[in-house]
Amino acid sequence: MCFSATASFAGAAVIGAAGVGALALVKERRQIPFAALPLGFGIHQALEGVTWLELDGATDAVLTGWGVHAWVLFAWALLPFYVPWSVRFMEPDPQRRRLLLAPVVVGAALAVFMLTQALQPGISVSVVGRSLDYQLGVSVPALLLAAPYVFCTCVGPAMSTYRWVAAFGLANFVAMSAAALIAAQAFSSLWCTFAAFLSLMIVGHFAEERWNPATRTAPVPSKT
Repeated sequence: MCFSATASFAGAAVIGAAGVGALALVKERRQIPFAALPLGFGIHQALEGVTWLELDGATDAVLTGWGVHAWVLFAWALLPFYVPWSVRFMEPDPQRRRLLLAPVVVGAALAVFMLTQALQPGISVSVVGRSLDYQLGVSVPALLLAAPYVFCTCVGPAMSTYRWVAAFGLANFVAMSAAALIAAQAFSSLWCTFAAFLSLMIVGHFAEERWNPATRTAPVPSKT
């Protein structure tokens, strides 16, 4: 998380606990991948806490190593595929499942490309202000990566018939836009912090699934 190691570990504890709670509410096996997303974000935030400790807040320090690569792998290679895939995997409406195939395919292609980038030895992280700035050294223009990334991680969930899942996608887009406006240089770290806390909405989805399933879905367009 941005700001400090303490904030990162505290966020990891809260989000990780929420992930355990979401998994405890699961009723069907097809819901497990999406329910596990907060737990993944919690581990991700813990990794950033370790990074803060290793940097020790020094603005002139640059860190490399397995922890930095693991953070980048989750944020840039895993999420664009995992998010739309997990949403599609539990989606009950056949029409929405067909629509969700598009962000899954785009996410898979982006994940393969970012995997090759995330394994490059030149990846590093340093402190910028009160945030962490991850340097991937990718030569591709940022917009060419941002557009498919937003499509997969924001538009994908927004296609769901489940209202909490659709709200998560829309809120994720707002958070991503806010992160870009607030701190362009430390965008990755700031957005992942926002997204991690937004993943608490996933607990709301599974709580509603368990106790109030009659109101769980978003409106589905009528076929006329």
